[in-house]
Amino acid sequence: MKSLILLVSITIAVSVSAFSQTGKITGKLTYPSDGIPTDMVLCVKNTGLYAEPTFCSNERATRLRKAKVVFKLNYRRASYEVSLPAGTYYLYAMTSEMPGVKAYYDELMKCGVKIECKSKRPIAVKVEPGQNVRGITVGDFWD
Repeated sequence: MKSLILLVSITIAVSVSAFSQTGKITGKLTYPSDGIPTDMVLCVKNTGLYAEPTFCSNERATRLRKAKVVFKLNYRRASYEVSLPAGTYYLYAMTSEMPGVKAYYDELMKCGVKIECKSKRPIAVKVEPGQNVRGITVGDFWD
């Protein structure tokens, strides 16, 4: 019985530890048309010195699972959620309708895509363990 209690305690501790090392980023997707293309891909790029490579929502599930990255995209609501290890990330979207364009969360998106918004510098989003960073709009497809 003591062994069972010890095993359950260790399992809970490991689960809590793993959860506390991850966080979430949530927000909106934008695109310069009536809707979000259903082939839109969301990517996160860790800014750390020894960071993992970029991860995108269209990658193999095994690679994302191993990296503890989970994407949830809702094209109808133009929204997303990504669970990922704590760190600092750049977020961008891509679509086949605009090949080669990486549409970042940047100063223009944060400013509200207004005429007085001059900078298009990407903004790094910091995620602390257990934190949900909300309101990050991705998709600066405008030139």
